Amino acid sequence: MKTSQEFEPTDIYGDEKVLTIKDLKMRMMVSEITIRRKLKKWGAITSYNKNGRYYTLIHIPKFNSWGLWNYTDIRFSKYGNLTQTIIQLINYSSSGLHAEEVGDLIDYTPHSLLHRLAGKAAIRREKLYGKYVYFSCDEQEYKAQLNKYQSIQAQYRDDMPCLIAIRLLIEKIKRPKDSTAQLVGQLQKDNVKISEVQATRFLEKHGIEKKTPDLR
Repeated sequence: MKTSQEFEPTDIYGDEKVLTIKDLKMRMMVSEITIRRKLKKWGAITSYNKNGRYYTLIHIPKFNSWGLWNYTDIRFSKYGNLTQTIIQLINYSSSGLHAEEVGDLIDYTPHSLLHRLAGKAAIRREKLYGKYVYFSCDEQEYKAQLNKYQSIQAQYRDDMPCLIAIRLLIEKIKRPKDSTAQLVGQLQKDNVKISEVQATRFLEKHGIEKKTPDLR
């Protein structure tokens, strides 16, 4: 009969994709210290939500293009914990990210954490077109991201075409509780060329949406 020390991690996990320390103790019948040592040896990945309670093996996740993987409502990142994940998502973005965009990626409201990371110079924050944008703290990467961001925004500086304005208003009526970012995201999925800045200015100009304070 095998002892827990002889088991391969795949034997212990079986068909399960994620396990907690409690689950592992029941399967391995060893101390928590031993389990944590094994997890480190296996290169197991810890969930960045749920207080880091869940562990998965390195070969299990099918990470998306952002390096993220969800199993039900348990979230993992190839970059590590939540802080490390946010930094790397911003580093690898082509044109920086708004707080809402970070939040959509990680399914977490990141404003306070972003503000703290910017204060520690782990990421860079710039106020552009009335909103904060987060960039890499690497000078060369920052310049490339900033140029790309400004180039994208330049495409949407003119007044909104009538047909796009109508599409935006229809989405607003259909989804009155959605944020401007969510409305724009839905329109962009339908290949409508519109930016969040453009939509915000249009809605504010016509009194449909009140001006919002700066995101921090």
